[in-house]
Amino acid sequence: MITRRVPRWTSLLLVLPALAVAAWSVLSFFGELWWTFDLAANFRPHFAVALVVMALFLVLAGRRRSAFIIGLVGLVNAAVVVPLFIAPSVSGEPIGETLSVMTFNVNGLNDTYDDVVAYIAAEQPDVVFLHEATFLWEDALNAADLPYRVETGRVEPLDFGTMALIPQTAEFRTFGFATSAPRAVEVVLDVEGNEVRILGSHPLSPSTEERARLRDAQLGFARDWSAESVGRTIVAGDLNATPWSSSFRRLIANAGLHNSQRGYGLELTFPSDASPIVRVSIDHVLHSDGFRVVDRRLGPALGSDHFPVVVDLALVVP
Repeated sequence: MITRRVPRWTSLLLVLPALAVAAWSVLSFFGELWWTFDLAANFRPHFAVALVVMALFLVLAGRRRSAFIIGLVGLVNAAVVVPLFIAPSVSGEPIGETLSVMTFNVNGLNDTYDDVVAYIAAEQPDVVFLHEATFLWEDALNAADLPYRVETGRVEPLDFGTMALIPQTAEFRTFGFATSAPRAVEVVLDVEGNEVRILGSHPLSPSTEERARLRDAQLGFARDWSAESVGRTIVAGDLNATPWSSSFRRLIANAGLHNSQRGYGLELTFPSDASPIVRVSIDHVLHSDGFRVVDRRLGPALGSDHFPVVVDLALVVP
């Protein structure tokens, strides 16, 4: 059987876009050099799939050398994503009941108060962080029949901040939600005789160079907070960064945190109203040593452009 080679000009229409995508994917590994590179890193799984598919088309077009290069870059991207599907091994014996933490960016314009209250009542997490919570959300949660103390990180005249639903005996403080503030709240509670410190964080979205710089500083605050805290710590929130962002990787590495997403795959959380093909993972629950992830799940669409994330953690001792 004779295989006819695709005309050169036609195959170039495949090669050039593939090389452009491959180049962007390589540059996205150097997000610390330029905020746009780091923004591109959020689409690491998309790069992996697109490049492998392009490589297959290049093979069919007879461009085997180009296909090898494109396919190799695609596999490098895939290799960075695959660890999310592999559960980490954690030694140690569990202590008592699990600690359940929920983080949800409610979207300030969202008014599905009853649906969110019903979801919280059904899940019964121990600690809840609601990001972009306006005074209307504060009123709705204060009026709800839920077994929590309601604390808000918002201070007038700010429109919204992170609201925390916490046990009555827990400690709470806010670090402020102005544009240049840490945009985080802290909850300290006792779990089976052990102090656990939880940071509810909502850095800015990196939509401009200046906002990206502030986002990185706010993630840096979370990193320093966790590194300097004594005992078990958790960082939960809409971090506006995927696991492949350079700032996220620094947060994990320098603070000694672990991503609860490990073993659960991509867990795409934003935007909830778009096709899964374009969604990214920017809502997270991270934890220090001394925890084991028992379960991690995304909630339903509740009127926001984010999905809620709920993580059940067991305390463990060596």
